Amino acid sequence: MFVMLCLQGNRYQEYEKLKAKVEALRESERHLMGEQLDSLNLKDLQQLENQLDNSLKHIRLRKEKALQEKNKNLEKQIMETQKPKALIQQDHWEQAQTSTPSPPASLMPDANPSLNIGYYEGRATMEEGGETQVRINNSMLPPWMLSHLNG
Repeated sequence: MFVMLCLQGNRYQEYEKLKAKVEALRESERHLMGEQLDSLNLKDLQQLENQLDNSLKHIRLRKEKALQEKNKNLEKQIMETQKPKALIQQDHWEQAQTSTPSPPASLMPDANPSLNIGYYEGRATMEEGGETQVRINNSMLPPWMLSHLNG
């Protein structure tokens, strides 16, 4: 019987400890929620502030990691969707390169182009059809394009 009373006494003491712990946790929760702060002194308020700061840092780090992971997944999805498009575009480009002939030599730019501003060397020539043109640096220009050079 004595053993039974001792066991009941221990359970009751354990119950009281757990009850006090639950109450302390509830009070701490209220403080963290900004409730019932009047009963706290300056030191307790500073500890609460530090605890909240540390919690916020932890939350921000967790959020940043989650966002980085989400960004990586989105980048993978973008790459996977763009890869077939890039292959199709490359195939079209390669087909266009093999199917189109090179432009005629008359449309190719001069090998040594030069830019003369304010000074030009030109010779007027008569072309077929009676139109006068001026040759500047191996290019034929009609007179109307030279009006700004003469004036």
